[in-house]
Amino acid sequence: GTAMRTIAAIPAVTGDWRHPGGGVAYSTSGHIHLNIDTRDDLLAAPVRRLTMTRLADGLDESVKCLWVYAANPVGSTPDQDRVRERLAREDLFTVVMEQFPTDTVDYADIVLPATMQIEHTDLHSGYGHMYLVWNEPAVEPPGECLSTTETFRRLARHMGLTEPSLYDSDLELAEQLLASGHPSLDGITVDRLRKEGWVRLNVPRPFVPFADGFPTPSGRLEFGSGPAYVPPRTASAAGGPYPLALVTPAPHTFLNTTFGNNPELLRRSKGPRVVVHPEDAASRGLRDGQRARVFNAVGGFEAVVEVSDRVRPGVVASTKGHWRKLSPGGSTVNAVVEEYDADLGRGAVYHDNLVEVAPVMSETT
Repeated sequence: GTAMRTIAAIPAVTGDWRHPGGGVAYSTSGHIHLNIDTRDDLLAAPVRRLTMTRLADGLDESVKCLWVYAANPVGSTPDQDRVRERLAREDLFTVVMEQFPTDTVDYADIVLPATMQIEHTDLHSGYGHMYLVWNEPAVEPPGECLSTTETFRRLARHMGLTEPSLYDSDLELAEQLLASGHPSLDGITVDRLRKEGWVRLNVPRPFVPFADGFPTPSGRLEFGSGPAYVPPRTASAAGGPYPLALVTPAPHTFLNTTFGNNPELLRRSKGPRVVVHPEDAASRGLRDGQRARVFNAVGGFEAVVEVSDRVRPGVVASTKGHWRKLSPGGSTVNAVVEEYDADLGRGAVYHDNLVEVAPVMSETT
């Protein structure tokens, strides 16, 4: 976290933040002022909240039901083996809404068929742009497929809940999202979105939000002292049982675990691979194209070795997004990712793990 904070501060030191594309951006979502109301006022009392990145810790015996939608925790969360162990509990009732038999579906007591994007109404805000996009259904949902909103409306009805807002239609929900009163949404209505398909927010072009100052007492970008620097765990690799730092970038073939079962994309991905520097490969008897096991005290997975200087000595890399059931050895890269919070933001730490790599010996060896 502190490393990323430092990187984000560099454009402030150089002054490049005032130019389009000159800063560091994770998402434009902070500038999209939709009226997102979680309605905590409907809760009779405070409830326990769990963090998805700490799912293995959270799914203890006090949790009796888990409802999964728009997610694939077996494939996406840290400490894969322990998450699987918790999901396999006999006293945990799990419902999964899905279109495909993901790794998480394998642990469901009930699987509900979910609609795809072309089958339901939706309003999309930008992740990296300043537009709102309308999603009009192009076809009727097949079979018993339902959207997430319709599923929860039916669940509320089945439970006898009387709160009127639980039964708002998709169009009503979209209208409520647009009713924040923020100037950037002036003139943007559901009717306009349905007619035009997409509408740019009422922001300058180009959009350089802090060109005229910052929302600080001085009006300038102010550097706080911040937390003390926390070195990555991989800084202590030397001399330990797991001397290699593992990074897990996104592949060019999948979107997280989405499309991870597509036959053509699987062919292009060439399966799970681990990139090893020639020096590290030589000292471990690893050769290009050989199957190897990447492991640490948390777990392990198998991958095909790619010997390359694309990584520096002491670092190995393996892409995320592969499905466990479609991977050799029945595990993926998240099996070696420990479940702990980053020093800032309580995010999962997918790129700060220490591992060792060893050849997978054949049965005839």
